[in-house]
Amino acid sequence: MPKDSKNKILKIKPLRKGLSIYKTARSPYWYVRLRDPIARAYVVRSTKETSRIEAIDAAGEFADSYHSQANSDHARKKSTSFEHYAKKLMDLQKGASKWSDGDNMLLMRANDGLIVYFGKYDVTKINTGMVRDYLIHLDGNRPKRLAESTKAKHTIIMRKVLALAVEDGVLNVLPVMPKQKTVDTPRHTFTDKEYKLFKEVAQRCANRGDKVRGVRVKREHVMMFMFCVHSFLRPTEGELFGLKHGDIQVKGDPTHLELNVRGGKTGARVSVTMPIAVPFYTDLKDPFKGIRYPADEYVWMPEYPNRRTAINTARRIFNHILKEAGLADGDRKLSPYSLRHYAIQARLRESKGKVNLHTLAKNAGTSVDQLERFYLKKMAPSKELIENLQIVG
Repeated sequence: MPKDSKNKILKIKPLRKGLSIYKTARSPYWYVRLRDPIARAYVVRSTKETSRIEAIDAAGEFADSYHSQANSDHARKKSTSFEHYAKKLMDLQKGASKWSDGDNMLLMRANDGLIVYFGKYDVTKINTGMVRDYLIHLDGNRPKRLAESTKAKHTIIMRKVLALAVEDGVLNVLPVMPKQKTVDTPRHTFTDKEYKLFKEVAQRCANRGDKVRGVRVKREHVMMFMFCVHSFLRPTEGELFGLKHGDIQVKGDPTHLELNVRGGKTGARVSVTMPIAVPFYTDLKDPFKGIRYPADEYVWMPEYPNRRTAINTARRIFNHILKEAGLADGDRKLSPYSLRHYAIQARLRESKGKVNLHTLAKNAGTSVDQLERFYLKKMAPSKELIENLQIVG
């Protein structure tokens, strides 16, 4: 007789989903097998009963007792569960928040998403320690630890979900979220010399009609990059590439453009440009004098209705110019975002500390804290700049 024949299941009786009793040749007693959905494993115990009827009763009692002990933190009502409020957040953000897709991805991950892990828990039972255990769980599921900034995104979504429970009066106060150590890694920016070279080479590329993946580099592309610098806009779908003619007004004293930025990173805002940005926009109309642009037409690269395609094409043209200018080599990785960084640093530097940081931050769709962490930190301090930072009000 084979060694494992005594462990072979001779009889099995399913009782309900995840619960059954069975018998082997090793013992006269029936065994209960219960599925633990949290541990994703089966729990096996002897019923100490030889009668199938008695074993069924014993199995039911064991299952109820096990679930009561193991899931004491689970919600008794679906309306107080984490899953209920997570789905409520998803419904509220649907079509109204540009972060909804990213939030949904972390909430709905099949293996270790927030709903899989916390879904059945009562929101009132979730505490700091449980969130910390979840972050450790995330690392345990991967060959490489998650970045601290990524973990911070998980805790931010946790706060969003639990905040809805606070609004409903189900939860009295939000639990303290574990703090993640983050390291600022600002994008590289142009120096004055590099930016001047970039402009000169960009113009030469346009004059020659260089082609990048079949797309000719045009004067309009050069003007677009310059406009980005003098408008402080992010080269994103919601800002530079989301700008339409109906979003722009030419204002006077001094002449500048007033931009209605609809999809900024920090939300909608009205932003004003530097005076030099005006001709970069108005010169677009020179070949079409007498023709009024439709208000809903995109300003930059309107030939691409898909704005992701426009962004990717612009990035390839930008990289081509960098390569032609000899700026694509080395450890410093310049990107279209570097134009915005250069714009803000140049404004801070050229004002000799006189620019109001709050006004600049608001106009650029950022914060004074971000200016200090990502822009001022890398700048050599001038006497005027230091004095400006000491001014209150």
